[in-house]
Amino acid sequence: MFDTLLSWSHNPYAIALGIILISYLLEDAAIVGAALLSVEGTLPIHIGLLAVFIGIASGDIGLFYIGRYSHKFHWVQHKLAHSKVIKIQTKLQKNAFINVFLIRFLPGLRGTGYLVCGAFHIKPFTFFISVGLATLLWSIIIYTSVFALGDALWVEGSLWRWGLAPTLIMAILLINKMIKVYFLKEQTI
Repeated sequence: MFDTLLSWSHNPYAIALGIILISYLLEDAAIVGAALLSVEGTLPIHIGLLAVFIGIASGDIGLFYIGRYSHKFHWVQHKLAHSKVIKIQTKLQKNAFINVFLIRFLPGLRGTGYLVCGAFHIKPFTFFISVGLATLLWSIIIYTSVFALGDALWVEGSLWRWGLAPTLIMAILLINKMIKVYFLKEQTI
């Protein structure tokens, strides 16, 4: 059994499935993990990037459909009763495509923003195209940035390289927090 488990750990498609599943919990960790596995040579770049894209996009689409059927979920109704939702709804009604696109790049708005898109019946085609393009751009930018940094700092055989992943994840989370604070202060959405 251990041999079977070990063989799966070297299978790039099994790793890609793991990346997709991890992205549902913490997409930043999924991106960092996939990029560093590509640096290490365990995961081909194209499979890692595709797994990140599929994980993030499918999670966003899942939020859209949870919002679409929010009348069946008490916790979603509670989340949609927040004052921030009114601002998001107003922006989405003015120009759905560009605002759905921008939500991908504004930390703190993704979950609520995509729930609102579903709850207020943004056209699915508009949502899918906008989220698809934004997620593709986001995945490429973050993945290649982490890959380039990881490739520059990766020292084969060095024990400190294991600290690279948590350090990069924390850096991304900190940057996201700073962006969120800035945009909430500016009240752009």
